[in-house]
Amino acid sequence: MDWQMVHFSEIESLSASLQFLAFSEAYLYSAARLCSALAASPTESTYPRGAVILSLSFHGIELFLKAAILEKVPNEQFGGKVGHDLEELGKRYANLYPGKKFSFEIPFRTEETDLVNPDPIVVEELKRSIAEHKRATPADQLNRYPRDIEGKPWDGIYAFEPNSFAAVITKAQQDVARLKELIFHG
Repeated sequence: MDWQMVHFSEIESLSASLQFLAFSEAYLYSAARLCSALAASPTESTYPRGAVILSLSFHGIELFLKAAILEKVPNEQFGGKVGHDLEELGKRYANLYPGKKFSFEIPFRTEETDLVNPDPIVVEELKRSIAEHKRATPADQLNRYPRDIEGKPWDGIYAFEPNSFAAVITKAQQDVARLKELIFHG
């Protein structure tokens, strides 16, 4: 057997931002490979394998955002739940990189619905409900574990389809490659 050992030393001399970027690309690559395999072999496609793809993709996006943030603010800290919240990381990224050329569609984010002449009480109740759902169903944990921290099933209905999600991963990889050139200078 021919062993091919790889070692952290290949990225050890890189800045923290470039190390995060390398891991981001690796997570997205792995998600794409597994997604492609499941799409090509439907009998191998299961929800747990799909959840792994979702988790790898989520983490790849999280690490890209952190890489970009660290490129501008090398001492940035990502503590607590905010460090895994794509909404918050996306806001921080957008503040550091304003402008259309740096924008990209961040998967896994919730979309707000525009209400016509909303009742302020309804809006506040909706905001509370969304915050409670985010607390009870943290996006960074949802696809990593089959149950919540208390051992209860996640609240909601979840599914995965590899052919359609492959396009999401491809778009994320294209965006990371484009932004890598702009932010990290190749």
